Amino acid sequence: MPQSQLTTVPKQQALFSKRLIWALDIQGVPHSPTIVQREYNRRSDQAPVTTHAARKWIMGEAIPTQDRIQVLAEWLNVSASWLRFGEEIGDKKSQDLTSQEWRLVQGFRLLTDKQQAAVLTMVLSIPSSRPGKSNGR
Repeated sequence: MPQSQLTTVPKQQALFSKRLIWALDIQGVPHSPTIVQREYNRRSDQAPVTTHAARKWIMGEAIPTQDRIQVLAEWLNVSASWLRFGEEIGDKKSQDLTSQEWRLVQGFRLLTDKQQAAVLTMVLSIPSSRPGKSNGR
């Protein structure tokens, strides 16, 4: 294997780990290998994964196979290509959202159109107390 490929594998593993942790955060799931292993195995019809394997995914020491990534992605409500490769991230503003802001967006998407309109009206009616921040009006 060429030297350039050897140096990129740890980086790919670290980036996968960051995306997995972000997706866990958005869903409110602790970064616990035991929980990831249990929840993965509940959803998969493949051979079960061990807690050690789940720990390696979280710690950036390994990347699961694509079929396992598909199960993780469905569970965590993200695309498999984003989870594996970081594709489909969106614009720079969406990348700057905090974990709490992403959870808000995810929750907002679960609301009905009527509920979304009510939440939006409420949020826009609250004056911003942060300097230089506009409340969207």
